[in-house]
Amino acid sequence: MLKQIRPLFIFLCINVCCSTIALAQSLAVDVTYTTNIADEEKKLIFYKPGQLLSINDFMASPIAGNDAVAITSSGFAFKAGYKSEAGKSTLMIAVYCSFDKQQSWMKAAGKNPYILSHEQSHFDISYIAAMSFISQLKAAGFTQQNYKGLIQSIYAASTDNLEKMQHQYDGETNNGQLKNMQAIWNRKVTTLIN
Repeated sequence: MLKQIRPLFIFLCINVCCSTIALAQSLAVDVTYTTNIADEEKKLIFYKPGQLLSINDFMASPIAGNDAVAITSSGFAFKAGYKSEAGKSTLMIAVYCSFDKQQSWMKAAGKNPYILSHEQSHFDISYIAAMSFISQLKAAGFTQQNYKGLIQSIYAASTDNLEKMQHQYDGETNNGQLKNMQAIWNRKVTTLIN
């Protein structure tokens, strides 16, 4: 009876050791940017380089008492899942950047090309942050043990950076009122997108 237990113990030890090693090994990850996200309500515009917003995209009612002439609701998010093919699993992460038409608005005073351009840059900045998020995901060392927490921490840092850049943009341009600073930011945003 001892002979039967001993080989079984070695087998279990090998399986446990191999499982621990497998968990620590890097995880195959495929990170992509997508505009192919379900939007049954048709309230979102997914960012495509070169495609510009129009005044008609700002569909929400202006907030009473708000001094702004326009508000852009944009940001980025991701979906993650596993794909198995030929016995190999890959973590698939699809990142998208969107503009919410039902949360974005313009007052009559903001319905002009200059204000529209300022608001477009807010959407562009969201896309820049999405691309930075993708770069960070591609550089991360994902394992079976760390991928959930690592994705979340990279996302949290990326959204914090997005918020800081949006505030910096509005602060330095005084919400688009400083035309010389707006021109500087327009060039900066164009450079970062390309």
